[in-house]
Amino acid sequence: MYKVTFSSSCSKQLAKLKKNNQISESELIIIRTWVKEMALLGPDYMASCSHWNDHELKDNRSGERSSSFSESGRIIYKVKKGKIEVCVVKITPEHDYR
Repeated sequence: MYKVTFSSSCSKQLAKLKKNNQISESELIIIRTWVKEMALLGPDYMASCSHWNDHELKDNRSGERSSSFSESGRIIYKVKKGKIEVCVVKITPEHDYR
């Protein structure tokens, strides 16, 4: 079982997206489903499941991964080494890795 946490900047960003109606209730449900699946099944499962389109990132996001929660929305996360912990670093409604 994995512990899924959100970075403080990600938590603030998600609150702002919700406040400004930039993320729908159905997208929030999908994000909660992702968190549950990640906690129960881990990153290897997410990478093998085509539904999430999970993949490794490169360049300035090296060491991080991305999963899709909508056509353009992404959950950017990293697996902390030496711990069974996944930290979500960014949620974006656009296909934006910056």
